[in-house]
Amino acid sequence: MFQEISSKNNEQLKYLRKLVNKSFRDRENVFCLEGTKLFREAVTSQQHFLQVFVTKEWLEMNAGSNDHYLNQLSSKEVSIQILSEALLSSVSRLQQPEGIICILNKLTVENRTFQRHILLDDIQDPYNVGTIIRTADAAGFDCVVTSLKTADIYNEKVLRGSMGSVFHLPVFQVDSLLNYAKALRSEKVTIIGTSLEGSSLWERKPITGSFAIVMGNESKGMSKEMNQVCDILLKIPMIGRAESLNVATAAGIIMYDVVKDYR
Repeated sequence: MFQEISSKNNEQLKYLRKLVNKSFRDRENVFCLEGTKLFREAVTSQQHFLQVFVTKEWLEMNAGSNDHYLNQLSSKEVSIQILSEALLSSVSRLQQPEGIICILNKLTVENRTFQRHILLDDIQDPYNVGTIIRTADAAGFDCVVTSLKTADIYNEKVLRGSMGSVFHLPVFQVDSLLNYAKALRSEKVTIIGTSLEGSSLWERKPITGSFAIVMGNESKGMSKEMNQVCDILLKIPMIGRAESLNVATAAGIIMYDVVKDYR
């Protein structure tokens, strides 16, 4: 059922190390993930696995609890490799590796109509992107769409920050987020921007129909061009002495405030 790797010069490990590079991931159309929770979430959501690397210690520690997941992959003839903790640490991106690394094909998105969008306009911190994906999932959004300058959704920090939510709803990057927003607006989707010049979130009118919330860059906010596409501009009232909120926190507040109109 399993094969064993004993050399750090193994070709499969060399390939795994190359996947830290975004351009290589893009060219190969694959990505890697680490950790038991992400592994289970990916199997459960029927993601396309190519290879799995585990330590003997991980197998022993999780004896019984992961048999179902491993058997699913084995039945699909997915390669499962056993290696030492030292070898796995040599290819891991984590300070404290969990004992499992997987290579998967990149996510695919069905060509369908979405009702509740969140658009990420050049958000660069991977943890912010991962947290927004997780919150969008919890708030019942249909998709997360990112610009080319937004942190790569296959970045390990994004994947871990999403806590598996990246497998629960469509998350994809577009060549021009501005054109994507314009296309949505032409289809009568309400574009909701976030800006210090916007109206108070507390005073907004109810949102009806399809909508897209745009969250801008951590330091610059939305681009001027995106600002002009928006039908509505909103800001979160600051009651205390803080001048601003983390973009992921702000996104969560706005997402939940808007979706309450659909209860």
